[in-house]
Amino acid sequence: MPRQDKTGPLGAGPMTGRGRGICDGAYGPGLGMGRGYGRVMCGWFFRKYQSLPKEDRRDLLKSEAEDLKKELEMVEQELKELDKE
Repeated sequence: MPRQDKTGPLGAGPMTGRGRGICDGAYGPGLGMGRGYGRVMCGWFFRKYQSLPKEDRRDLLKSEAEDLKKELEMVEQELKELDKE
């Protein structure tokens, strides 16, 4: 709520919004960072990602390369159409 004047988001009084502020006199759920300081954490430890097996990684990269080729073809086609005009 603007100015912290306890009028709520539409001036209808405290606790008429989504409970994201401090109007009820206590710090409710709000939008605080918590213990993660803005990062996703499990307790206090970061989880390391699991690497993909070599074959799966190769397949993923091939698929990504094909998608990029198709996107490049679409961009080149659009450029050709714009040059015709």
